[in-house]
Amino acid sequence: MFWRQGARLSLSTSTARSKLTSDERLWAIRSAGPRFRRPLTAAALLKEDLTFQHDFLTIDLAPFLHKTRERFGRLEKARAMVVTSPEVLGGTAVIRGTRVPVYDVAASVAAGLPMDRILAAYPSLDADKVELAMLYAEANPRRGRPRHGSDLPKGAVVITDRRMPRRRKAG
Repeated sequence: MFWRQGARLSLSTSTARSKLTSDERLWAIRSAGPRFRRPLTAAALLKEDLTFQHDFLTIDLAPFLHKTRERFGRLEKARAMVVTSPEVLGGTAVIRGTRVPVYDVAASVAAGLPMDRILAAYPSLDADKVELAMLYAEANPRRGRPRHGSDLPKGAVVITDRRMPRRRKAG
């Protein structure tokens, strides 16, 4: 968490970039860096005081580390849930005990489909498995070039005339 002159801000990269000056960000990196370079287990690190104070700025990294540890635990659970086998869908990553492709479920979530519609399409899943599938797909992207949709962003203009003027030869 960040506090400055009594104001309290939540810890995120975007908040740090928009609310802290470049000097304050550099100070935070220099202050926290040595503590994270030492070889410590996650449990030992969480027991340490992770609060840094300078003038009117106080940074507490403990909430961030707790959230990160929880997320890593969920990622381990997601990786245990996903299996690949050449006999099942040609080696596609599927949710254990089903023939449901992980990346299809994640694509449904990314497309903004409501949870009830996803669960209706895949009755062998529950909301927790859908969330874990999304987390797995985020941490393990498919190989190759990402596919881009054919939709143009708002405000895009298509230029149909591609003729370029010829350069004059020198001399």
